[in-house]
Amino acid sequence: MALERRFPDGFLWGTAASAHQVEGGNRWNDWWRFEQQPGAIADGTVSGDACRHWERYDDDFALAAGDGHTAHRFSLEWSRIEPEPGRIDAAAVAHYHAVLASLLRRRLTPIVTLHHFTLPLWLADRGGWESRDTIDRFAEFVRFAAREFGGEVDWWCTINEPEVYAFRAYSEGIWPPGRRDDGAALAVMANLLEAHGRAYRILHETDTRDADADGRAAIVGFAKHWVPLEPLRTWSPLDRLRAAIEHRVFNHAVAAAAVTGTIDLSIPGARAVRRHVPELEKSLDYFGLNHYTRWKVDAIGRVPHVAPRGARLTDLGWEVHPTGFEQALVEAGAFGAPVLVTENGFADASDAFRPAALVAYAAAITRAIDRGVRVLGYLHWSLMDNFEWADGFRPRFGLYAVDFGSADRPRTPRPSAALFARIARANALTPEIAAAAGEAL
Repeated sequence: MALERRFPDGFLWGTAASAHQVEGGNRWNDWWRFEQQPGAIADGTVSGDACRHWERYDDDFALAAGDGHTAHRFSLEWSRIEPEPGRIDAAAVAHYHAVLASLLRRRLTPIVTLHHFTLPLWLADRGGWESRDTIDRFAEFVRFAAREFGGEVDWWCTINEPEVYAFRAYSEGIWPPGRRDDGAALAVMANLLEAHGRAYRILHETDTRDADADGRAAIVGFAKHWVPLEPLRTWSPLDRLRAAIEHRVFNHAVAAAAVTGTIDLSIPGARAVRRHVPELEKSLDYFGLNHYTRWKVDAIGRVPHVAPRGARLTDLGWEVHPTGFEQALVEAGAFGAPVLVTENGFADASDAFRPAALVAYAAAITRAIDRGVRVLGYLHWSLMDNFEWADGFRPRFGLYAVDFGSADRPRTPRPSAALFARIARANALTPEIAAAAGEAL
């Protein structure tokens, strides 16, 4: 890197997490019950105490602030706040007020996710997101959150990865409720999108308190997992067709719905979903971009999504591909809203390539900005290792390693934590930072 590349003033640097993956003890949601089934989690674990972040949140935020972070994304665990229909747990509400106070005290902008893959058991047992009643119940929860926490929160993320949740839980069947029905997956995705539209309107109506006095009381978006999908064999009509169909439903249709208000989801052999939802129109104050890899699409192979031969891979077998990240930023930016990178990270237990990847992906952001994308910030997944859903504790995404064999879950900084801190403090990429990352990707 020959020249220093600065990021815009006010650019947000931080990390992201979800309640179930880090807090521990979330016994009242559908994921906790699902984990108890033999074979449900790849490494045979359960979330259990997770990172004990429920008790250790203030120490964790001290680590982030000490490393120059300026923002942190986390989720409110609905099942803790409303463990039974209509009953609000005052202790859980007080806890999240304390979490927000800790963030604000350390000058970390809170970005609050309202649905990050988990549902209260009582709602899951009523049909979960297959039931349109869940949209109404979620709207009530959103209104409560806006009234209760709006004075401390301006940045809201309504739904995390509606497309990932729908296909993992209802098509692949590897997340609760473990269904394998493509039609149900599309219906669930549509309900989640409609829920986002409802939540967007409620947050703007209800959260009228400007927490940071910048003139905006509520800044609302969703987190969309954008993955470039390319044919494995460019000469294969089947590979090209499948890649195009998957891109249309998984990437484009989800983002377009939040602009046009029209949900249009279809894949061959499944019940299509088409409807117009007025609340969805222009419902993104920012586009929350989650990005981890690109996939080559193999229409005839046993595994439909593969990494290119010879590519640098994470511990999960995902390709490290900065150019794909730049592409995702540009494609997300084309929908008109500024882009906030709500998740990006690498499963790399040995921290062998994460430092170089951080530099390469930050450079990709600067190139996207040069191409006209308004990028607001970058939230790395994650501050510390955590429970990675059906993959358990084996994938290690953290800037800080967590010893899950120890009762108190000690955190140990990896070299990438210091490198990320240098980027965040400088709000720039410099030749010295690039050199500190070691071998370029």
